[in-house]
Amino acid sequence: MSLSLFNALSDELSGFPGSAASESHAAVILLLSRGDTPALLFTKRALHLHNHPGEVCFPGGMREPGDSDLLATALREMEEEIGLPANEVQVLGRLPEAYTRAGTRVTPFVASFDASYPLVASLSELDSIFMVPLSVFEQGIMVREDVFEREGRSYKIPVYHYQEYEIWGFTAAVTARLLYLVNKVTGVKC
Repeated sequence: MSLSLFNALSDELSGFPGSAASESHAAVILLLSRGDTPALLFTKRALHLHNHPGEVCFPGGMREPGDSDLLATALREMEEEIGLPANEVQVLGRLPEAYTRAGTRVTPFVASFDASYPLVASLSELDSIFMVPLSVFEQGIMVREDVFEREGRSYKIPVYHYQEYEIWGFTAAVTARLLYLVNKVTGVKC
């Protein structure tokens, strides 16, 4: 299933690198494991961090002056945070830009990787790395919907619970976008 899933997702996703970006622009990378049971990789931010301690997120961060584009930002952050080098992933494309509640513009990229690659969490940034099988989303791990307001508009964002992790906010919104595409290309509701 994985190969056909990744090919179909690649056809649905936008090409990359994305729009021109300022240094205040960020990028994240959604990593899907290759294999019989594809899973989506998440990280949990370290509790000692000043911003968003203990929150679940994707590898990524703010663009730095040395990054040639936002894809380079996402790949650099991925290697720094989880030890996965760019040559170990296959970039499938990107999702539409999204905004955090604080108003940061973020470009999410989607890539696949070999789940057997030994990932190592950077303890200066992360408490843990974990993966949620796509089949678990299909079984129903959404526990509620949160409502957020931005520029006078209300948005309903799913909240997922997996093991001891709560996936909410921006990360859940981007996850829901990816799951919508997975459903579209496979016909399996996630």
